[in-house]
Amino acid sequence: MWLKAIEKGSYKSKLEREQRHINIKIAKAYCTVSNEALCILTELTPIATKIEEAAQFYQLTRRSTKEEEQTDLTWELNTGITPQKR
Repeated sequence: MWLKAIEKGSYKSKLEREQRHINIKIAKAYCTVSNEALCILTELTPIATKIEEAAQFYQLTRRSTKEEEQTDLTWELNTGITPQKR
């Protein structure tokens, strides 16, 4: 859901603005410091990058779960025995 939101420039800029405000408070920096520098100073990942990583992780785990279900179904159809759940 968030991945689709950050694809739109207006939502992405709103999220980055909020993260910048928080980073300024954490780093106790001036408003003239760039957002990239603030992310380095606070050791926080940029919000857009974090959302993309979370979406990729979700897709990988979702795909893995579907593959396991398909394997279990194939096993059950071939043997007639229901596999034990892990």
